[in-house]
Amino acid sequence: MILKGSPLRLALAGFTLVVVLVPVALAGAASSPRTNDNNKVLKISVPGPFNGCTYLDAGATLSSDGLLDLIRPSAFLTSSAGNLVGEGGPIAAAELTSLKPETVVYTIAPNQHWSNGQPFDAGDLVGWWAYARSLSSVKSDGYRAISTLDVSNGGLSVTAVFATPYAEWNLLFRDVEAQGSADGCAINNLVTRPSLGPYTVESATPTTIVLTMNKAWPLSPNRFGHIIVSSSDLIPSSKSAHFASYSLTVNRAQQQALSAHPNELSHIGTSSNIEEVTFAPNRPLTSQLAIRQALSWSLSRQTMINQLWGAVTFSPSVAQSAVFSQGQSAYPGTTGSGPTGQAVTTTTTLPIAGGTPGQADCLPCALGALKTVGYQHEATGLKSTSGAMLSLRVAVGPSPTDQASAALITKRWEDLGIRITQVDVTSETAAAAATASGLDDVAIFSRTTMTTPSYAARSWAGPAYVDSYPSGVRTSAITGLYNTAIANFNPVAANATWLALDQAILNQFWVRPLYTAPSLVEWSSTLANVVGSLSVTGFVDQVSSWTIAPPSSQT
Repeated sequence: MILKGSPLRLALAGFTLVVVLVPVALAGAASSPRTNDNNKVLKISVPGPFNGCTYLDAGATLSSDGLLDLIRPSAFLTSSAGNLVGEGGPIAAAELTSLKPETVVYTIAPNQHWSNGQPFDAGDLVGWWAYARSLSSVKSDGYRAISTLDVSNGGLSVTAVFATPYAEWNLLFRDVEAQGSADGCAINNLVTRPSLGPYTVESATPTTIVLTMNKAWPLSPNRFGHIIVSSSDLIPSSKSAHFASYSLTVNRAQQQALSAHPNELSHIGTSSNIEEVTFAPNRPLTSQLAIRQALSWSLSRQTMINQLWGAVTFSPSVAQSAVFSQGQSAYPGTTGSGPTGQAVTTTTTLPIAGGTPGQADCLPCALGALKTVGYQHEATGLKSTSGAMLSLRVAVGPSPTDQASAALITKRWEDLGIRITQVDVTSETAAAAATASGLDDVAIFSRTTMTTPSYAARSWAGPAYVDSYPSGVRTSAITGLYNTAIANFNPVAANATWLALDQAILNQFWVRPLYTAPSLVEWSSTLANVVGSLSVTGFVDQVSSWTIAPPSSQT
């Protein structure tokens, strides 16, 4: 079970510092279970396919990361609300003890062993740090900020001293792998690499993973003994099956399928995925601000949302941030709509002097912007003063949401007289790289915001890695805002800086966020403690706390 750490407060250099402490002794905190679920099987469905990447590998998927939380040691996990909470497992405590220099002490619980019998101790954290520092990955940022890692207490304590402040230190040492584990993302790595967590891997394929309960795990003793994880969202025909699913496919067909299974409960909410349009900084057309404005203003995002999700009981709002998804607490916009319907329009900022609409959608403004750079309508489409057609190469991500959004966007642009060449790519990050490298003019893809805006913001600051959704855009103003935010330990003040960075990106129209994709959580009425989640990881991290529902609550 995921339990919150015990907050302590210290005054350091005149600053009130919240110290996050993961509790060491939690095994005795659980109440005696009324039933024993150890001999029960749980089936869960999450987006696939699966692979054997480590948490730090650029090829890791959100579903794979969630599964790693069940089989690898971490200091913190993700709650269903997208917050980080202390786990209290093998990494028994993680404590921020100083700001000058920033110092974090990790404590290893005694007598911890990997599934191959080898002890888990501070050496594994040191090895993980050395591995992380060598990777070209955005997830390695915080590890590169650590200057020294000292072992003490007979190998049960590690003190990390940071060369530069890294306020999001609680993102580090997640899903640590055993030293000497095989490299690469082959799916069989999940079986051959040693495990240490609530579960171990019995078998793994790209579509199905079977987990078996780790009987030595001290927390949540009353948990399911076997878990079958599938990438196929098929509701079991048996009313007695224990089943749960997290899906980013939310439509009328899904609702109709659920209506045929009255024993299934469901929750439609937000996810951590922002669907967006991004523009290439080094292509002749999209390097011009007026072109980026015209393409952005020409889209009717509310109409798009209505077409995609008008028939379901929850719809997202028009996106108002490029680094916060709709469900996150610091999101600057509205929360979407329920069954009562949607507002006709939503804007981020009010129109400003001179007639430009800021972040609002405005077709007349789009046509005006095109006119100012010399484009005019002819029978064959939009042409420049030299007679050249306005033509765009558009890279589109692989998900159904990417494809559905791209179909509406390209039709809109084609109706305006723009010639579109669509290029389908194999991943979301490949779509981002297509515009960052100047291969394509525009990219349409889904960006994951994770637990902190720093991951999304890294597209426009710092070294460009594949998993940072590279943008090709770097300015001193945005870099300065990023560095200020990532070093700020006051979350309220940090969010104010993240929002300032957000507006700087939006005001230059490097990205046009469309909406935060909705999610659908389904579960059988035989289960208790299941809640909706902002992310796949937050959904999977609940698994060890799920139990069989008392008979009185089953329907």
